[in-house]
Amino acid sequence: MSANTKVSERDLLSEALGVSAATMTLHSKEPLGAGSVTGIEVPGAQNLLYYVDTSQITVAAETGWASEDTRVWMHPADPHLPALASISFDHAATALLERLGFTATSAPEFIAYRPGRRAVLRVAAGDESVWVKIVRPSRVESLVRAHTATADAGIGVPFVHGWSAEGMVIMSAAAGTPATDFAWEPETLLDETDRLRARFSSISWTKRSPGAERRIRWYESREVDGTADLLDSIRTLIGRIDGGRPRTVVHGDLHYGQLFLDDQGQICSVIDVDTLGIADPAEDAAAFAAHAIASARLTDAHNRARVWDLADGALARWGDDPLVRALTGVQLLGHLIAANDRRDADAADQLRASAHAVLDGRMPSTGAR
Repeated sequence: MSANTKVSERDLLSEALGVSAATMTLHSKEPLGAGSVTGIEVPGAQNLLYYVDTSQITVAAETGWASEDTRVWMHPADPHLPALASISFDHAATALLERLGFTATSAPEFIAYRPGRRAVLRVAAGDESVWVKIVRPSRVESLVRAHTATADAGIGVPFVHGWSAEGMVIMSAAAGTPATDFAWEPETLLDETDRLRARFSSISWTKRSPGAERRIRWYESREVDGTADLLDSIRTLIGRIDGGRPRTVVHGDLHYGQLFLDDQGQICSVIDVDTLGIADPAEDAAAFAAHAIASARLTDAHNRARVWDLADGALARWGDDPLVRALTGVQLLGHLIAANDRRDADAADQLRASAHAVLDGRMPSTGAR
């Protein structure tokens, strides 16, 4: 069956498993390749998590059911991330870490997982934590080089203890306190972020970042209520921007959740530098602003105003550049589509309103606190 046919992922999984689609629950949905990868929980003695993948990305070996343009696998047997299943269980993690001189004292804990892209697990080893990042085998050498290049530029990153060609990287914890757990002041954190961005620009690196254009094309294929107007506004704004803009090395996914601070509130380390690339500096500014906007509504009431101040401060500082506004809109559009996929209508409405505000040159927190 063609992935372009109007058949839901639940129906595709129902056909593959012989289980009623009505009993299934949507877990997640993300863009991948030419299509998407959708997580669906299937009830049983234990809830089982399956993924329906219409990306049409070639893999070395299938780990589940596959047709010409759709594959289905059960977590953690992600065919794009062949190292994932081998580290997801206690005995495998223990054996691997022993070879690196660590004694695992807990089972692996999933911290983050983007199916088909990457996973992050944490394993306690005595008084410290060892972090395991799983990526596609084709990307692991670039990830390790990015860590080396970033460290060589004097930017703190987790130390790489070892890595494998299958796509596994074993790292230390980042130095400092996560910014999400620190009592920063918005303007102080933005000052620190500007200093970090300047240091990123000094990194010796040649790989280009794909930038926003690829995301825009995928979002156009995923039109939901209200996204067509946003896409029109984004393209109109981008169309007014003169060409010949400078390019520099950027983090590629910069936001305050990637930052770690010392006791004085200075950035002492940063994580997830596998997105390192040459791009317009507006990419990092927009990613930072959009993440703050999307996070503000999820932050506890005690900190919500501070995160809105961070979002407003980021746009006040960097938003005179129309490309920052346009790319912030692009980032928020991705959050909006994800909220729509989760059937979270309130979040989708708030993100849509925030995106329109940003594209119109207004502050997104107006009326949102």
